[in-house]
Amino acid sequence: MSDTDFNDQTTNGGKGKLIIALLVVIALAIAIIWYLSQDSQQPPEPMEQPVAVTEPEPEPEPELVAEPAETVELGEPEEEPETVEPEPEKPARELPPLQQSTSEIVERLQAQEQAVEPLQSEQLIRDAVVFVDNLRNGIVVKEAAVVEGPKAQFRVLEQDGKIYIDPRSYDRYNTLVDWFVSLDTDVLVGMLEDYRPLAQEALAEIGYPDTAPEVAINEAITMLMATPSVGTVIELTDESVMYRFADPALEALPDAQKQMLRLGPDNMRRVKLKLESLRSALESSQ
Repeated sequence: MSDTDFNDQTTNGGKGKLIIALLVVIALAIAIIWYLSQDSQQPPEPMEQPVAVTEPEPEPEPELVAEPAETVELGEPEEEPETVEPEPEKPARELPPLQQSTSEIVERLQAQEQAVEPLQSEQLIRDAVVFVDNLRNGIVVKEAAVVEGPKAQFRVLEQDGKIYIDPRSYDRYNTLVDWFVSLDTDVLVGMLEDYRPLAQEALAEIGYPDTAPEVAINEAITMLMATPSVGTVIELTDESVMYRFADPALEALPDAQKQMLRLGPDNMRRVKLKLESLRSALESSQ
């Protein structure tokens, strides 16, 4: 084969390939156009439009009306109770020995403006305790008296063969009764409280260690307060060297009550009032 034939074949073969390539391109183009035309001919699928959902307007929330608060009436603020501190106990008084106590007692009575002139005892507490003990048993012992008795003589009246107490005899006790009722009851009770241990000691000396001084005094007061009230004119009997009450009921009275009768009605009334005051003060102090 010549070079010319070889060139012709080469040229013819290249042209064939080119034509085939063009045909393929044209076929592809036709297919694409057709496809596009088919795609454009089909009606587009309707697009669902979103439905506008109308949200309901929110209902207005009910206004919250605050209920009025309950009015609580507050009373007056309670005052805190004041703390009352107990009063400190008085320190125990230093007492003198029993046998040396009279001078101190007399000085204290004088310092509190209490008359002491009628007092005649050198052992005041001892003698007073014995005197009170006698009185509560209805006994009168002149030698144990702590005060000086009347100096005037006892007088009587005789009338129609009978003997009576002379009313002037009552007057001889006036000074003593005046002194007794003038004593300050509070001072007496205060002195008893201060010197109570010595009075208790004196009671023990005469056999009453368990008897409180206040008890003994109250019993003596009860004895004297039980004295009956009688008139001014009291009949007596003259027996031996002593006068006795003609009335058996009066003569049967304890000696302490008969002594009260000799004071006379007025003096006896005054003494009883003082005794009642003293008893009330003693009860209040306990």
